[in-house]
Parts: sequence; structure tokens; C-alpha cells
Amino acid sequence: MAGSTRLVKALYKFKMLKTTKNPEELAQIVPIASVYTVKVLDDIWKEDGNWDVLLEEKKRSLWDEMAILHFRASAAYRQSQFITAYRHQLDMYNAFLREFQNMSRWAVYALFAISKDLYDLARRADTQQSMVDSQANKVEEATRAINQGFSACMTDREPLLSKSRKWGTYHMANILFGLYLQFKAYNLCNSMIRAIKASELPSLDRFPMSDQVTFRFHRGTLAFRSEKYSIAKEDLLFALEHCHRDAYKNKTRILMHLTPIMMMEGKMPHSRLLRRYPRVRSIYGPLVKAVKSGDLQTFDKQLRAVEQQLVSLGLYMATEYVRKLVIRQLLYKVFLIEGRASRVPFSKFQAGFAVAGFPQMEIAEVECILADMIFSGYVKGYLAHDHGLAVLSKQMPFPRISTLHNNPSP
Repeated sequence: MAGSTRLVKALYKFKMLKTTKNPEELAQIVPIASVYTVKVLDDIWKEDGNWDVLLEEKKRSLWDEMAILHFRASAAYRQSQFITAYRHQLDMYNAFLREFQNMSRWAVYALFAISKDLYDLARRADTQQSMVDSQANKVEEATRAINQGFSACMTDREPLLSKSRKWGTYHMANILFGLYLQFKAYNLCNSMIRAIKASELPSLDRFPMSDQVTFRFHRGTLAFRSEKYSIAKEDLLFALEHCHRDAYKNKTRILMHLTPIMMMEGKMPHSRLLRRYPRVRSIYGPLVKAVKSGDLQTFDKQLRAVEQQLVSLGLYMATEYVRKLVIRQLLYKVFLIEGRASRVPFSKFQAGFAVAGFPQMEIAEVECILADMIFSGYVKGYLAHDHGLAVLSKQMPFPRISTLHNNPSP
């Protein structure tokens, strides 16, 4: 069969790549829609009128089996048979992993490409399967398989570091981050970070910058979610500063997390930055104005308006903490109106809240707010409850936010 001749040539090419260990060429032909793969399938179709030669059951070597499964997956993909394509891709992935255990660094780029295709096909297969079966779980299955690829990189025992598969660890970790976060499996993300930290890997700064930026972004957002804002800030700033200058969407994602952290420290985003990133401006722009003016009513109104967006992105709690800055500004205005007096009656602050749009606030609630602001470090002083007074420090009763230890306490 003519198609068999074309397939034999394709299998020979795969074998030659294994022999020559050409990482660039292998990584270019193993993607499911690569130019080479499409050309091979087109040639077989032209000569045979079908792709049945791919389905012939013959005893083959592991490398041949992997190549055949690759073409089967691609053929099914071209026909939008995503469930079938996924099954072939998963079998191909597992076959490649068996071979990968005996390969060195040159093969990691092929692993990256195969892993990404496996995830993409799993997602498409779940969508296709969910039309007839609600138990679609191909993405979870693919995630477990990709985790094996990650482990095969991280635990490599190759004594010569330049040839070690360990150089694929962070790239595979970044693929897994995307999958784990899709399931909201934050515990698995943190477990992976701990495993990497405990392994004998080269330092992160020796890996490609793209791997560094993506890994530190994910690590930063996880720290953000755990309210470890100082740690999150360090990673997110690195990601922002080293992100590719044209990666607009990625920078927007970073800024969505970084902005409330900086605001908590009293560092408002510049108007130029807000103009450049409309999504950041739409959420944080009105909040920034409210913080600067101490307009608590406007802040609360905007926070309610964007609440669903912030909750869906995991940003609500951090943004709500910024509210204390608005309260601090309001208290500071009352302090100025009272002639910078070190003793200010609770009733004066109550009047300030009334002007700000909270006329029903009781003295007891004002006292609680003052106590919290003093505890958090936004105000220096103490409360004289029996006298109904806030006794403010004579030395900077409203310290600069930037001088507080790390972040103000939530």
C-alpha cells in the first residue's frame, strides 16, 4: 500500500531524531498540528484515500508505537473527534514517558509540546463528551499524566547537570499550575512548590526567564491568596518587571493582584499606568480616588459595584483591606479640623463619619473603629473610654503607611 511507504518514511524520521538527539526538530514535529504531521497525513490521504494504514495492528518498537499514536491522534483531531484524539494522545504520552526515562535534557522540549497537546485535547474531549455524558473528566486524567512528566524531570539522577532532565522542571510545573488552578486545587499547587524547594535543582535564576516569570507569578498569586502579601509582592514585582514588554494580558493579570498590595502600603497606581491598563483602571481607578480623598461612601459604593469581579479573581479580601486607608484619611481630616489636637472626642469622629455619609453610626461603633485602627498601626495613640476621648500621639499620630512593618495588619 502506497500509504504504508509514506508512513514507513515518517517512522524512520522519528527513529533518526532519536539517534541524532535533535531537540529542536523533534519539538517541531511532535505537536499534533505541526506542519510536518499535517504533511504526512495529507500525503497518506492522497495516496490511499484514507488513513486506515494508521490503524493496522503490527508488532512495533516503542518508538514506532509512539509515532503511530501521534499520527492517529492528529488524524482524529483533524476530524474533530476529540475524544478519540485524546485517547491516542494519552497513549502516546505514556509511551513517550517510558522512553523519556532513558533520555536526557534534549527530550524535554518534546515533553513540553506533548503535554500541552494532551491538556488541550483533554479539554476539548470533556467539552465534546459533556454533550452526552456529564461525567467528563479527561482533564483530571491528563493532569495526573502530566504530573508524571513533571516528576520525571525533577527526580532525574543524571550526574552531568548539563544533560539532566531537571531543566524541564519549572516549565512542567507551570503547566501543572494552570491545571491545578482550574480545579482550585491550591493544596496541590503548594505541595508542588514544597517538593521543588526540597529537591536538588539548579537555582531558579538559571532557568529561562519565561519559566522564572510564570513560576513566580503563580507562586505570588498563591501567597496572595494566603494573605502573605509581603511574599506575594516580591514575586509579583519580579514577574511584572521581567515579563515580556508585549505581553499585555499577562501584565494585566499581574497588576490585578499587585495593585491592592501596593495600595495597602499607601502606594497608589500612577494615572499613566491606569490609562495603559483599562481593566485595572475600571476596577481600581475609582477606589484610588476614594482613598486619596478619604471618601468612604464612594469607596464602599465602588467596592460593591466590582465585588463579583473581585471575588471571582480571588481579590476581594485584599481590596477590602484597603478600606482602612480610606478610614485613616477620614480620621486624619477630623484631626486637622480639630487643630491637630492630641485629644479628640469620639463625638468629633462620629460627626466626621456622618459628613462622609454614615449619619447612623453610634459612638460605640466609632470607638471600635478607632481601636482597630490603633491596633493595625494606622493611628498611634490610645482610647480613654471613660472620658470618651482618643488620645493621639504627639509624634506622628498618623504615621506614613510605608513606615509600617511589612503590610498593615488586616
